[in-house]
Amino acid sequence: MLTEKELLLMEDFLNAAQSSSDSMNNLANSLQDAQTKQLFQQISQKNSQNAQMISKHLNAGQNIQ
Repeated sequence: MLTEKELLLMEDFLNAAQSSSDSMNNLANSLQDAQTKQLFQQISQKNSQNAQMISKHLNAGQNIQ
């Protein structure tokens, strides 16, 4: 079980990961260089995976002590 403070911190991490993923994806879409574009897409995908993992843990730990 998570404390209220831990839950809030995880929500902050989730928001940051989602925001970072969106930003990297937007940057990738604006780039012309294929290698750089691919790098930003990979970073975006990794941040999205991190957000999913955090969300999974948040959903599992919704019980607050």
